[in-house]
Amino acid sequence: MKFNEISKPLVTQIIAESMLLEGKEGKNTHLEHLEDNIFNKGYPGAKEAVDYLYSLHGMLDGNSQQAVSMTTKWDGAPAIIAGKDPATGKFFVGTKGVFAKIPKMNFTTNDIKLNHPGQDDLQNKLALALTKLSKLTWNTVAQGDFLFAKDTLSEKEIDGESYLIFKPNTLVYAVPSQSELSSQIVKSDIGIVWHTEYVGGPTLADTQAKFGFDSSVLGQAPGVWHRDAIIKDLSGTVTFTASESADIMSAIATADQYLKTVDQDTFAWLGQGTDLVGKEFLQQLKAHANNQVRQGHFDEPTKFAQGFVQKYIDYMTKEIAKVKTQKSIDAKTEKMVAGVKFIREHLQSIVSVYDLYLKLIEAKIKIVKKLEQIRVMNTFVPTEDGYEVTGEEGFVAVDRMGNALKLVDRLEFSRLNFGSGKPSGK
Repeated sequence: MKFNEISKPLVTQIIAESMLLEGKEGKNTHLEHLEDNIFNKGYPGAKEAVDYLYSLHGMLDGNSQQAVSMTTKWDGAPAIIAGKDPATGKFFVGTKGVFAKIPKMNFTTNDIKLNHPGQDDLQNKLALALTKLSKLTWNTVAQGDFLFAKDTLSEKEIDGESYLIFKPNTLVYAVPSQSELSSQIVKSDIGIVWHTEYVGGPTLADTQAKFGFDSSVLGQAPGVWHRDAIIKDLSGTVTFTASESADIMSAIATADQYLKTVDQDTFAWLGQGTDLVGKEFLQQLKAHANNQVRQGHFDEPTKFAQGFVQKYIDYMTKEIAKVKTQKSIDAKTEKMVAGVKFIREHLQSIVSVYDLYLKLIEAKIKIVKKLEQIRVMNTFVPTEDGYEVTGEEGFVAVDRMGNALKLVDRLEFSRLNFGSGKPSGK
């Protein structure tokens, strides 16, 4: 396997204009999976997801027209947020805790100790980031993934070839030891990949996340290896063959045709359930779908719908057990009965929507597998016998409005996370 530095500009047409479902207050606390847009936005979300897949197909088929970004989702940890505080103009570092009600912004090493007590490893990484990243040219705030410190780098032989490796989280990143990239990394004290910029003000809490950050504006500094997550070339690198193009277009068209057979009213139960039962309804439906990922396979739609009845009963039973007064017990029991009745009355709608959910996943994974041919670094997972080749964590497609959705093979990455003893659902 060779390392290829990708250099040409990426162009594509992205149809969806508002696909980002962020954490509260517009901060990059959570990116949604493409298929989850069904649960989040109903019929419009399903239509947007299908259109998004058509756009991605057009990009990889060489029919792109307008400039956007496609970024690699790096498996780094922790998330580092750094830059010039909009309020004071001072440089700071932190984790996502900088957006907490009481912000944990670190301007000094003493701040790090006070804000993150008992977390020695995190303190060390933040202290390193504070010292080294401050040497870059900062006129903004950016978020990235911490990849390595000098003392986490090591040399390993994999399949007879020498690699410089580091393992920030689940994946092992490997760079051929004799490459120019390896030479750059060895000379560095810290490695980080940037992916999001926070724009606006007048305080950090007032800023908004903007994906597809171009880190070249930060310049360079001794001891700092950094880059952004933007894939700077697709044309000719992962362009579809005729058979691949036809196969993926067929999968997308299948989802599209199925969507056209589903009456828009079929999606109405998503909002109706929330109105009748409360926000727990949608939360538990998404949790039930995510459990499919955890168990390592997707149930067929009828089994999924029937399983949701029991999932909701189990959830509400636990909620009832938390309250003490008979009045509260009766109220929650009444809500559970109404919820179960509603779900059973709409089993066929759940079947239809989940069937579409699976069809979107099938088309998405075909695209993800093709995108995995883009490699900035080789990726492996450690096994009892050495190292197993695997794909990168996934990708983020960013439209020209700065909105983004995750493209991840969720079953595969869940398997890797559970294999390492870590929870899934990143």
